Amino acid sequence: MTTGDDVGAGGHSGSSPFEAWGTKCVGFFGVVFLAAFLSGLAGFVLYCLIIIWPHPTPAGTPPTNQTAGASAVESSTPPTAELPRASEEGKEPHSVTFFFGSFKLWDEVRLLLIVMLAGALGSLVHALRSFCWYVGNRNLVRSWLAMFILLPLVGTTLAVVFYFVVRGGFFSPQASFKDTSPFGFAALAGLIGMFSQQAVLKLKEVAETMLTRPKEGQDSQPQG
Repeated sequence: MTTGDDVGAGGHSGSSPFEAWGTKCVGFFGVVFLAAFLSGLAGFVLYCLIIIWPHPTPAGTPPTNQTAGASAVESSTPPTAELPRASEEGKEPHSVTFFFGSFKLWDEVRLLLIVMLAGALGSLVHALRSFCWYVGNRNLVRSWLAMFILLPLVGTTLAVVFYFVVRGGFFSPQASFKDTSPFGFAALAGLIGMFSQQAVLKLKEVAETMLTRPKEGQDSQPQG
């Protein structure tokens, strides 16, 4: 016979000490700690995104050389005056101030960090929404704590994998940072972080298209 503490939200009794521990509800201090952890991590990720976001944003900068319909003032400017700056663009790292220090950051590394942070931010949105729902319904059990803590890491790694797939499959190897849009990659990474389960299923479809599909195991259950 089981007591109320041995039965979780799903009504399953624990047959082992680990199962019995996982079915107990999270206490008041656990809820406060988890709320502070998720909120603080979300604020830190937002701060990092603001710091490393490129300024100005590369969004369709017009070419320096104008066509025949340009004005006389623009045509009078020697075309060689812009060549040194254009040739040096992207060849030197940019200085980024982080809290009270500064460091050098290359454009490609900056874009990768934007993808990682956007994936973590999307997963934190998912975690915060789920956390509020479970706490509001008084249904937050300890077995879900690992999911809330590791979900930002899952969203970050999935966003990086998708970034490699999209950057390697849809962009030329000669494409540089100025040929991409940080808004597009950040939006994709944020959606992947928020909907990590759907992202894994999409990666599974891509892998089964390119590679050989393995046979199902004896106890395998397909993910819906």
